[in-house]
Amino acid sequence: MSAQARASRATSPEGFQVTIGNTGALIRCAADETVLHAAMRAGIDYPHACASGNCGMCLSQLDAGKVVMLPRADATLSPEQAASGKTLACRAIPCSDLSIRWFGRTGP
Repeated sequence: MSAQARASRATSPEGFQVTIGNTGALIRCAADETVLHAAMRAGIDYPHACASGNCGMCLSQLDAGKVVMLPRADATLSPEQAASGKTLACRAIPCSDLSIRWFGRTGP
């Protein structure tokens, strides 16, 4: 994790607000929690399978904000995808308030 990401997380120990674009839900994500875990804790049926960065089912578009990524399989998220704002909800830990939407299926 970069020093900047650690500093961002250190300034918000209570976590960040995450807007789930597919449902319109606004949830709280702890500073050490993935977006997927926070969504599931909030009762959101976020698409996923492995929750370990190996399957790509939770592939999402980061519309606003920043995340730091936990380790994952290289094949699940290419550098080009990451550069275009795509992320894996199961590996994404917020560094700011953010807005995200999943690709796995339509609707909530």
